[in-house]
Amino acid sequence: MKMTLVPRIAPALLAVLLALPGQSAQASIQTREENMADPRGWSAIAGMDPRAVREVARTLPLSEDAVDDQPWCEHKADLEQTLSHDFGEARIATGTDGVTLWGSDVLGTWTVVFERPDATSCVIASGIGFSDATSPQVFFVKAGFNG
Repeated sequence: MKMTLVPRIAPALLAVLLALPGQSAQASIQTREENMADPRGWSAIAGMDPRAVREVARTLPLSEDAVDDQPWCEHKADLEQTLSHDFGEARIATGTDGVTLWGSDVLGTWTVVFERPDATSCVIASGIGFSDATSPQVFFVKAGFNG
């Protein structure tokens, strides 16, 4: 059974937006221009440093085999197909230590993926405010990486 990213991530993203300290849900909503001027991002595990998420992701099972909540991990080809098909995202840049940036200038979404040597990939951060006119470094930094 193929799981798509939309049902797994959208509720989690909504929960994060609603839980931002000192902000109501309505205050969290910004225009596309505001998002592109100040991209926002979230770790795949709330409250955990993205570098620590990457370390945890090195040994996570595929999400369909998970016993606990975890970042979304899938066969690399399936995850890439979902990012491309469901979000219109394309691979934008490769960072250090197996981390890649995916983004959609149309939807304004971005995803940082940790690619493992065993052909499994895990989503370790995602956000909004993507623009292909912005340096990929901005999104790696928003995700907690230097690039």
